[in-house]
Amino acid sequence: MIGRALTRETPAPGLVIWQPARGFRYALEPFLLCGWALEGGWPRTAGDLGTGCGVAALLLARLGVRCSGWDVSEDWIRLARRSAEDSVLNVAFDVRDVRTLPLADLDLALCNPPYLPAGRGPGSPDPWRDAARTERHGTLDELAAAAVRTGRRACLVVPRSRAREAEHALERADAPVRRRCEVDSSLVLLEGRRHDPGPVAAEIAATRTREGWSPRVRAWYALLGARLSDRPGHQCTSGEGPGVTSGGSTVRRNPK
Repeated sequence: MIGRALTRETPAPGLVIWQPARGFRYALEPFLLCGWALEGGWPRTAGDLGTGCGVAALLLARLGVRCSGWDVSEDWIRLARRSAEDSVLNVAFDVRDVRTLPLADLDLALCNPPYLPAGRGPGSPDPWRDAARTERHGTLDELAAAAVRTGRRACLVVPRSRAREAEHALERADAPVRRRCEVDSSLVLLEGRRHDPGPVAAEIAATRTREGWSPRVRAWYALLGARLSDRPGHQCTSGEGPGVTSGGSTVRRNPK
């Protein structure tokens, strides 16, 4: 983290998120994932695998969910802990390769896996962005299995091109998909439930309409108590604080 400019984001009242001013920054996915996951049942306990700056875990912790977050990067965990302290939230952020997590019985596990398989697509000179977009620390199959091992419900957000692969990974981990939401024909939200086969509740959602943000996006943000820009594609909050770069928490999907 040394030498990196940071921004201080406030995506929800009382919630502070520190993240790099440039490079990999959170976008729409954690808000969609968390809001959609809450619709499937309100958890008492949750874990965020590959937590990064910790935004997903902190969004849930702000609502009273007892949360943990793990990431292989010490820099990310240092930022996440700083955000938790400034937000006065108790979240257990730890440096951990999530593939080594033991069997647990959390109500919910969240994961936003890297979008690209190892060896595919151009790399990024920014090591944080590169780790977030490609499988440097676990394949989709390994991360899905880790999520299932951690929580009775495992919710993932993946690009549409890898949705079938993610579904098969959840099935192999004995957590068949029970909920599925395709967003804008580009992202897919998946929920697998450990040892719980059954019918799949599927839907197709849009992020935008001619009038602005869609009712589904507004509903997910409302569940989280998060701020949403009145104009899709624009920033939804303002960065603040002395000595940091001003910037908002963008609502555009991060291409990783």
